[in-house]
Amino acid sequence: MKTQFLMIAAVGQLLAACNRQAPMPKTDLDRLQGTWNLVAAFQDGKPLPADKVKQTTIVFKGDTFRFPGSAEYATSKEGTIKLDENKTPKEMDAISTEKEVMLGIYRVEENGYKVCFAPAGKPRP
Repeated sequence: MKTQFLMIAAVGQLLAACNRQAPMPKTDLDRLQGTWNLVAAFQDGKPLPADKVKQTTIVFKGDTFRFPGSAEYATSKEGTIKLDENKTPKEMDAISTEKEVMLGIYRVEENGYKVCFAPAGKPRP
């Protein structure tokens, strides 16, 4: 049986002026806060159309996420996330408002993050 994986790379939008005095976020959840623009997405190892991917944004607020525009390449339109920073690789679960759970792995980088999700009901990648 073929398992589909969705991998997304996102880059954060600059929402406020730089403040050198601002404390460094302590957790990955803190680092994810705000609005992110997708820069690339892959399904089954193949890139998805760049024009649609680049129109997609995701907003994290607390432990919630939402895709304010098109959610064509989203896990779901909105829901909550659960992170486990202590695992290697780090784990992210996306739980939709319909209670559908997608298990994933992620990495937060200096100016973005990468995540790979298995389809709902499938094992973590």
